[in-house]
Amino acid sequence: MRLAVLSDIHALLPALEAALIEIERDAVDHILVAGDMLAGPQPAEVLKRLRELNCWMIRGNQENYILRFFNGDAPAWWYTSQQWAFMHWNYKKLDAGTLQYIADLPEQRSVHIPNTAAIRMVHGSPRNVSELIYPEQDISLLDLALSQVPEAVLIFGHTHLAWKMQRDGRLALNPGALSGNFTGKPCGSYALLNWENDGWHAELREVPYDLAAIRNAYIESGLLAASGAFATYWLLSIETGINYLPHFVKFAFQMSSQAGYAEMPYIPDSIWEQAGRLFADRIANQTAIL
Repeated sequence: MRLAVLSDIHALLPALEAALIEIERDAVDHILVAGDMLAGPQPAEVLKRLRELNCWMIRGNQENYILRFFNGDAPAWWYTSQQWAFMHWNYKKLDAGTLQYIADLPEQRSVHIPNTAAIRMVHGSPRNVSELIYPEQDISLLDLALSQVPEAVLIFGHTHLAWKMQRDGRLALNPGALSGNFTGKPCGSYALLNWENDGWHAELREVPYDLAAIRNAYIESGLLAASGAFATYWLLSIETGINYLPHFVKFAFQMSSQAGYAEMPYIPDSIWEQAGRLFADRIANQTAIL
């Protein structure tokens, strides 16, 4: 029995197709997807492809953001501010049937395949879809996560960093991201799980990118133009393997606070756009930003 484990595709069809070429050669029996299939230039196309392959999927934090538009409980500024234009654009690209399919996906699931040990798949952690688990920084968080589930294998996503670890006879695994592995080089990754000698064994695989196809997807879809700085720095993160986006958002909030908007839950468009230009200058001048 052989499984492919994907995560954090972020609606990038070129990255998904590159991985699927390799997965087909690997002759896998099933494909597991640990969330964040959406939030990128090709949300409908990526989800359609995954459904055609009968993948076992869960929701990630990006799916939950999009569902807040669908459920009508998104804050008013999510619909109008440039800060949230990226997510609103993704929501508008999905029809009601597709959105309901996403809503029906679980945030975690237990996979039971006959004659193998059970696998639990989460996005952030068993207790929070947005929790970040970095075993090399805090092993206690991984041990806590393992203590919360009974399965022999626990699969994570969300951090865009691939790793695998044995803990007390159990396997913990993050396949990394197909869209934007934050390792300092532009590539994606996935994992294989092989059932051998009465246990699951993980193998991490890197996937090279067609960077031109990825940039074209952002441009031709209209996402880059529609969502400005957010898409710009997310695309740059994919192209470089360096996670610029959260540092840009932090920089923009600092500018907003200094301008007297510290109590606002979002960043005014004028400041967001100015922060986008200034952050680009900081990168070009190699100013310390990370």
